[in-house]
Parts: sequence; structure tokens; C-alpha cells
Amino acid sequence: MRDLMMKGALGRADLQRFGAGGTLLSSIGDDEEKGGGDERVVVEPVEAAVETCAIRMSKLHAIPGVSRGISFGIDRGPDGPNSRWCVVLHRGPLPFLGIELSDITGFRPPKPWLDSVVESKCAHVISRKGGSYLGRGNHLFLMLKRYKLFPYSRGNASSEAVTAGQRLRRWCRKAWEEQSGKAESLHELSSWLWRRRRFVRRFDRVLTQHAGSENLNATLKEMDTRIESWLSACEN
Repeated sequence: MRDLMMKGALGRADLQRFGAGGTLLSSIGDDEEKGGGDERVVVEPVEAAVETCAIRMSKLHAIPGVSRGISFGIDRGPDGPNSRWCVVLHRGPLPFLGIELSDITGFRPPKPWLDSVVESKCAHVISRKGGSYLGRGNHLFLMLKRYKLFPYSRGNASSEAVTAGQRLRRWCRKAWEEQSGKAESLHELSSWLWRRRRFVRRFDRVLTQHAGSENLNATLKEMDTRIESWLSACEN
């Protein structure tokens, strides 16, 4: 399992690798050691390997403006895009946990399978071949806004800013329910920029009507941005 630091790029720290079935195959260093150490082999059941990932994520120290996480391999070491799985925590006023799975050669899951992953809430957004995304509209909308305004871990991560972000999330959920008729309804976000802009503009209109422009602006100010920046964030 490799610690990741992301600020537009990835850096390397401790190394641990998970083997077949999610068992811990080998590692260098441990939770207390930061680099160095003799390589050792440890075998764990899947449940223990998952717990190890969670513990390591919880022990990653927060660095302002930097996203951090871990990478691991299943069945083999994480030595390339076909074997590396990444879990990264992005901080800021709209924190989220990003999970990137291996690009397994020849694995082409059918759309119903992708739908079931989102509907089961194992994932909120799934990146699809060709640059499109699948998920609930409110999650897709916030993903686009966050990418423009708070990339990686940029932005105020204070408890006040995150609380304002949670309020915004609730409004976005309601706004999506008003548009789709059902909060759990899935949407495929096109890779075409003009379609994305149309999706965002419509969502912004409904969100502003639902929350009220003054309330929305006040909440955005708590997140260290403003409504003008928010509305123009995805125009380019």
C-alpha cells in the first residue's frame, strides 16, 4: 500500500502491497515508520486487509492544499495502471473520497452492473469509457463545480466551511429531486462540453430557485467563494 500525496502530481512515501483476494502481500515500513525498514511478508484475510486500509487512511496527516491517500494492488503489486487501485481523500469545503480502480484489460462491465454499483451506494460517480460519468445528478454537478473551484484539496477546510458545504449538498440533492422527480435517479453526464454546460446551467437555475440567491451566496461566502464565481465556474 503506497501513501500518495497529490497536488497536481503524485509523490511516493511508504510502500505496502496487497496480494490475492486483498491479502497483504509485502510491505516496507509500517504505521510508525516513515520510510526504510526490511521487507517482510504478511498474510491477512480480506476483512483484515480492508481494516488495514482504513487504519492507514485515518493516520495520514493533513497537509494544507494537498490530497493524500493510498494505493494497493490485488493479485499483484501496484506497479502500473493495470494493477494499481487508489483511494484518495480530497479536502476543502467539499471534501470527498476518490476511488480509482484498476484498468483491467478486457474488463467491460455492462451498464446494468454500473447502475447497480451506484444504486448500492458503493460509489457515487463512476467514470465510463469515452469520458462520460454515471451517477446521481447532484453528485455529478458538485463534482464539476468542485473540480473548477477546489481542485485536489484547495480551499478552506475549516469546520465552518465544511458545514456550509454540507448545507449546499442538501440543497443540491433537493434541486436534483425537483428536476428528476426522484432523488435517487441516475444521470449519464456526457463528455461533450456543451452538454455539460447545459446540464450545469439548468442545475444552477433550479438550485438558486430552491435555496434563494441570498442564502446561496451567504453559504458560498462561508466556503470562501461567491455566487458570481460559482455560476461561472464551468463555463470554460
